[in-house]
Amino acid sequence: MENIFFELTLVLAAAGVIAYILHFLKQPSIIAYILTGLLIGPLALYRLHHGEILHGLAEIGISLLLFMVGLELDISQLKRIGRAAVIAGVGQILFTGSIGFFLATVLGMAPLPALYVAIALTFSSTIIVVKLLSEKKDMQSLYGKLAVGIFLVQDIAAILILIILAGLTNDGSFGTFVGNGVFEKIIITLGKAFMIAIVVIALSRTVFPKLINSLVKSDELLLLFALGWALGLAAFFTSPWIGFNAAIGGFVAGLALANTGAHYQISGRIKPLRDFFIVIFFIVLGSQLSFDNIAVAIWPAIIFALFVLIGNPLIVSIILSFMGYKIRTSFLTGVTVAQISEFSLILMALGLAAGHVTETEVTIITMVGISTIAISSYGVIYSNKLYSWLSKVAFTWLETKSKKGGKDQEHLGDTVFRKHIVLVGANRLGGHLVSKLQKQKESQFIIIDFNPDIISHYRNLGLSAVCGDIADPYIQEVAVIHEAKLLISTIPDFHDTMAIVEAVQLLKRKPRIIVAASDETEAIDLYNAGADYVLLPHFVGSAHLSDIVRLHSDSISLRKLRKKHLETIHKSLKVA
Repeated sequence: MENIFFELTLVLAAAGVIAYILHFLKQPSIIAYILTGLLIGPLALYRLHHGEILHGLAEIGISLLLFMVGLELDISQLKRIGRAAVIAGVGQILFTGSIGFFLATVLGMAPLPALYVAIALTFSSTIIVVKLLSEKKDMQSLYGKLAVGIFLVQDIAAILILIILAGLTNDGSFGTFVGNGVFEKIIITLGKAFMIAIVVIALSRTVFPKLINSLVKSDELLLLFALGWALGLAAFFTSPWIGFNAAIGGFVAGLALANTGAHYQISGRIKPLRDFFIVIFFIVLGSQLSFDNIAVAIWPAIIFALFVLIGNPLIVSIILSFMGYKIRTSFLTGVTVAQISEFSLILMALGLAAGHVTETEVTIITMVGISTIAISSYGVIYSNKLYSWLSKVAFTWLETKSKKGGKDQEHLGDTVFRKHIVLVGANRLGGHLVSKLQKQKESQFIIIDFNPDIISHYRNLGLSAVCGDIADPYIQEVAVIHEAKLLISTIPDFHDTMAIVEAVQLLKRKPRIIVAASDETEAIDLYNAGADYVLLPHFVGSAHLSDIVRLHSDSISLRKLRKKHLETIHKSLKVA
């Protein structure tokens, strides 16, 4: 019999190799972990000898994952993201869940498994999408903020749903509410959750802030306390007195520490451990799949996958469009929900353990997860190109009142702009430029930015600012770029920058164009496309440094320069 050290090393090494290969295909690692499980499970390339130990490690992974969700859950964000994200999130859950339940019952599933499947289809992968948006530098864009808001609503709904499902019978059917006592069990479950919530709120406001402050100076003590609290409460929740699963306990443990000043520090310490154990979970999940029922699972999986890939984005796009958002914003937001979540797989695994679903339903959702995550990752990465292609053949029927000035793009009143400056991107470099333009008393300039917070800041200062994407022809009209004398873009995204340059080349009266690039290759392409000047930050930085060395090398000059620099930084931070 192989020892646990050898077996765990072999499994992790295989997962690492597969993840490395999929990395070049721009696929999330979660797919690699499930494929590893398939290799050692259904394909039987290696037989696990310590399955129970790996199952225990997988349960730790689930608990820590939910601990991190609770730790980073900020309900106050709902106020900042606004009504649109909440409505879109709730609407998407209701529509996706209802249609998913209908499809599941049509495909012959019993009510309780159909409910699990429907719920699994509603969740989108926060971890994967946020990572992709961060790589695209779109986290602060309007559609990025809407997407994150929708994911926050989904996370809250997921926890409530898990709590309610914990009160259902484990015989795989609803029965009648009165006859089988399901309604009473749900009420008791919610009552327990309410009492636990009161205790957690009391602890989070009184005990934990002082306790964490006494531990925060020692990384080891903070880590040990966080792990002991998270896993200890998770274990307590599985006791007969509580009757919940470990995942709920982990979430509550994280929620109790969410208001402490060190929750980011705790999160940073726990994250590597969570990632390790969650790898084990997905490997174990993949190993539990069976190809014996593949003939039964394949067609339902295809139907559900198509619904998630097409239906979910369409639902979100329609909701946002009817709320007045431009179709481009609605579409880009919708693309982010075109996959199911790792949480969906956890839900099905918990349902299997509770006897609510069978291995067939778990196999179906796992196949849906692998396919939708793989395909939607490309959708998020190339969403701009996808929109450009689809906008030529579709979407016009979704343009509602946004034609007259949607919520993401507002008119600038009756101001007449001619021979003005259009500044695209007003954070950091663009923010400094705004200050210079104001000092130079440049009376006419328009700020275009995708971040609504930045736009709000400049509007409060009385400046002309539009929240939107300059690649959108409508925004180009609002910014009156055909009458501008100069267009300056500080945004780092090459695709959007190239779209701006190409759009200007189509104008009869072309403004001068100054844009930013990340490297020399991009700069050459932008020059060839028609840019008048391409800004390379490292080139400008080296030139500025040489001026400092030449003109400010003495200590007095450097102190003056330092003071001026700090004042500029503080102003920039206020904008951000």
